[in-house]
Amino acid sequence: MLHVIFSRSCRRVVVGAGAAGLAAAHRLQSRGHTVLVLEASQRIGGRAHTDVSTFSTPMDLGCAWLHRADRNPLSAVARDLGFGVMSHDDAPEHIRDDGVEIDADARLAWHRARSRLSKAVASYGMLGNNDIAVSALVPDDRHWTHLAALANIAELDCGGPSGRTSTRGLQFQGDTWPNVLVREGMGEIVRHLGRGLTIALGQPVSAIDDTGHGVTVTAAGGTVRAAHCIVTVSTGVLRAEMIRFPRGLGNEYLRALEAMPMGHFNKVIVEFDRPIPGVAPGDIVNEGRTGDPERALQFLIGPWNTTSVVAYAGGDYGRHLSESPADTAVDEVVSRFTRCMGGLGAHRVVRQRVTDWSRNALFQGSYAYLQTGGGEARRILGAEGDSRVHFAGEATATELAQTCGGAYLTGIAAAQRVHEAVELA
Repeated sequence: MLHVIFSRSCRRVVVGAGAAGLAAAHRLQSRGHTVLVLEASQRIGGRAHTDVSTFSTPMDLGCAWLHRADRNPLSAVARDLGFGVMSHDDAPEHIRDDGVEIDADARLAWHRARSRLSKAVASYGMLGNNDIAVSALVPDDRHWTHLAALANIAELDCGGPSGRTSTRGLQFQGDTWPNVLVREGMGEIVRHLGRGLTIALGQPVSAIDDTGHGVTVTAAGGTVRAAHCIVTVSTGVLRAEMIRFPRGLGNEYLRALEAMPMGHFNKVIVEFDRPIPGVAPGDIVNEGRTGDPERALQFLIGPWNTTSVVAYAGGDYGRHLSESPADTAVDEVVSRFTRCMGGLGAHRVVRQRVTDWSRNALFQGSYAYLQTGGGEARRILGAEGDSRVHFAGEATATELAQTCGGAYLTGIAAAQRVHEAVELA
């Protein structure tokens, strides 16, 4: 149940109604605790958000896959809701220049470059070497296939620029297989987690004070007193000091925040008036030699048998598209897609949307990535706090890192810490 007005006192307060916050609130409530969730925006779900009105089928604006679906806790939620799922690990991949598939030799070189970089990342993290940027693992010849692999593994995966993305961080994250798409949308899975909870919308939190007895949380609607508080906002919000902590945050925590900035992974979604010829629903299309690795794009064709194309952009280019006027971003992406496909004939764009994660002040990016030399920043961010203030969210995930499922697990863990603290009191 959603409430706009909240009580001035509550035993447990959760800041943020994304996957981590909702998971924490549900777990605490199931253990008999009274919980209030404060959410800055006018909706729940955080960076899990499904657009159910713009297009002819639901479209995820944020997280869209159940990564590591065989051990992702949200897989069971999707199953219980009766949502449709589809494995997407074996989707055909096209690599095209002006509508022509690259030749067999070039395709083999493309796959080898990506495989070699993946193996270099995995092995480097196990050798005890000092951390380096993932870009340092690419051969000096800077062949286009090496640059494409770099963009695919850095910008289009973790959202950070390859020159600042930690090789150890990528090695820690590991593989995401198996990956599953959700017909109704990942955002709808997370939205359903809000059922039965007391949630105050439109309540950005400006201060969390635990210098006295208990915790005082200051939000737009006033202050609320609590015995415990779980904070699940993004590192972008914390780095911008949008929430004030009078007690202060420890130096180790502040260094960890600096090491975990927000990456940028945005989408330009266009729906055409007819299917795209020469490809099938669910196929992936990549630009070949004509692509610009500094502005890497990848295209998902017609998910769920639609006439839509979802263009993915990460890193600085993802941020650029998010911060551009929507029509400008759409025109740029459609032009590149048209060239990649060798023309689209009489196809018309009938619906469109550009995600705004980079320019949205409530997030300031898509998800946190580890910068080179960041070490144990994820663990430190999750461990910060005392017996009354606890931190959770995808940036603190040491399992299923950079995923919605990982955020969910951190919420469960934070709720458990609160429950145990109460039991010991």
